Amino acid sequence: MDRFKREMSEVVHKYKKDCTIFYNAGHIGPCTKESRDAYSHFELESLASGAWGYLHFPITARYARTLGKDCMGMTGKFHTEWGDFHSLKNLAALEFECFRMLSYGFAASIGDQLEPNGTLGKAAYRLIGNVFGQMEEREEWARPSKALVEAAVLTNEDPNYEQQLSDSLMGASQMLEELAIQFDVIDSEMDFSAYPLLFLLDDFVVTESVRKKLDGYVKQGGRIIACAKGGLSEENKYPSCFGTEYCGETEQYPDFIVTAGALAAGLEPENEYVIYQQGVSLDPTAGKTILTARAPYFKREGDRFCSHRYTPSAKGAAYPAAVKNGNVILFSHPLFGQYRSNAPFWCKKLVSNAIDCLLPTRLVRHNGPSTMTVSLLDQEDKGRAAVHILSYIPVRKSATIDIVEERTVLHNVTLKLELPKAFSSARLVPENIPLPMENGSVTIPEINGYAIVELS
Repeated sequence: MDRFKREMSEVVHKYKKDCTIFYNAGHIGPCTKESRDAYSHFELESLASGAWGYLHFPITARYARTLGKDCMGMTGKFHTEWGDFHSLKNLAALEFECFRMLSYGFAASIGDQLEPNGTLGKAAYRLIGNVFGQMEEREEWARPSKALVEAAVLTNEDPNYEQQLSDSLMGASQMLEELAIQFDVIDSEMDFSAYPLLFLLDDFVVTESVRKKLDGYVKQGGRIIACAKGGLSEENKYPSCFGTEYCGETEQYPDFIVTAGALAAGLEPENEYVIYQQGVSLDPTAGKTILTARAPYFKREGDRFCSHRYTPSAKGAAYPAAVKNGNVILFSHPLFGQYRSNAPFWCKKLVSNAIDCLLPTRLVRHNGPSTMTVSLLDQEDKGRAAVHILSYIPVRKSATIDIVEERTVLHNVTLKLELPKAFSSARLVPENIPLPMENGSVTIPEINGYAIVELS
């Protein structure tokens, strides 16, 4: 496939050097990297109402933008997916999908299909025009631009396959977006040094060369948060910078986090929090245990029975649930996959506390809800940055797809910004409404679905 794309692009460019070329695909990821020079740009097909869902686009977008090509998002005007004639997507849903593309600095494409008579649907183009009209007013604060990031998630996608997004990758993306962490998705061949913080997924097993690369990254000041088997080699060894040895999978689970220490800040102090999925056993060598867990009375299986789901904590001896060694924190549990499975708040809180421990200065914090997303774009040639804020809430009100029916209006949202470059003024655009800015903090009186704050 890679060879075909390179050869075909050469043929096309013999006839028209500036012809744009994209090879249709339902996902852009590591599978695309080797042939990226055959493309003039990337088009990220991601119908939130189709098989992709609302979580697919952020993952593919965060990876695609690292490959050096201009990017365009693609959704559809229909309620479900391709082949759904005579339906219209809710206006708020189409706004959200297109505005989200813009918030990444991407162009937008809205797919439609003609009926056999070849007549364009007027209602469809009124809907599209409504959204594109709003995008036209805001596009100059998104394109061209470069994403401001502070972290990266190392994807565990197999480059030989087009779309195999793991639960841990999806859970990490969801969690970090809710925490307003500004991050890319990268693969293990890319440069780690551009990112102050790396996240290693629960099932990110590495080669020996990548293990050494991680050691070098930490030696140069890099920080790592890993979960379960994240960073483990095929020989069952963690990088030496982890200061921890792998001792196999836990035999008794679900087990229970003990709420003591900095990583448990904000959790109920007299509660033990269950982690449903099986973790690993850790033996700290150079590292220090900073979070502990306790085992259940027994694993509920076979002829050993307790209640409907699992056995509670036996209140016995505690063992390592997280180990810190310098700039590395390793959790014993698959917190990202667990978050994808049923989104326990305490898993997100543990990771957030770990981030604060390693990266106390974040690019942005806010007092808005977790459903609000924030994206930072740098427009260096214009001497400004743009903060794109989206407030739309997909709801699973049907059996098959998430629905966005209306904008969600927020009031008095405060952003605390600590950007590489200092800015002294802020305004809402394109409305041109000045906003007071003090010590990097900006308060937005109202966000009606979508707001852009220009910093200059």
